[in-house]
Amino acid sequence: MAEAHQAVAFQFTVTPDGIDLHMSHQALTEIYLSGVRSWKKRIIGLKNSVRTGVYPVSPSSWLFVVIAILATMYTRSDPSMGLIAKIQEHLPVSQSMSNQCQTLVSAVLFSTMLWLLLIFTMRMCLKQLLSYHRWMFEKHGKMSNTTKVWVVSVVLPKHLHPSPSSRSGIFITA
Repeated sequence: MAEAHQAVAFQFTVTPDGIDLHMSHQALTEIYLSGVRSWKKRIIGLKNSVRTGVYPVSPSSWLFVVIAILATMYTRSDPSMGLIAKIQEHLPVSQSMSNQCQTLVSAVLFSTMLWLLLIFTMRMCLKQLLSYHRWMFEKHGKMSNTTKVWVVSVVLPKHLHPSPSSRSGIFITA
């Protein structure tokens, strides 16, 4: 019955005076709410894509890296060993950007590259850790020291940066 009601939400008739259009306010509200739901789902999907794309670190850690690099630059030390100056040399020269602004932009670019390198390194370490399979061939109840170190190495990053799905109480136990 609701589908039939929505089907007649838009009515138009052609008259000699022109087109007579009748629209239901409820139908327009439903179309608007459908659009809002669609955009909310898209934004949530984008947020999830970003979070899974930078796993095993959180997106907010980027801000921490940028602030740490800028803080070390403020103390007149160069954490990049000259890379920030090289990036600044290759920035397109703009009339509207001051030297200080160019230094800031190059420091943010260096911090972003450092953060991406951290993500890549952590992913490679996790890949190596998860390729360990000797725990399957050990006797039940007896765990080698290598396996104990492996369990701590695999479980520790999960407890440092838990994702919302890992808060359900399911943990790897040995």
